[in-house]
Amino acid sequence: MSSPDKRGSWIENLRFSVELCRNETNLEEVVARMSDPTMARAAFDLAVVHWPLKLVKLCQCGRILRRSDRPKE
Repeated sequence: MSSPDKRGSWIENLRFSVELCRNETNLEEVVARMSDPTMARAAFDLAVVHWPLKLVKLCQCGRILRRSDRPKE
């Protein structure tokens, strides 16, 4: 969702991110940010297929929801 701020510009609520990592602690790139959890899961699944050798994380506001090196719960 988006909403205007006091100056008239728009602020987006992009709570979910798909991140590529070099290892457990080193973030390499954020490849997607979105507000919809279903779309975020789809972007995560695509990233796992596209970068099979990278650690891919699906995060919500800093919390890790899924990781490509662990089975789906």
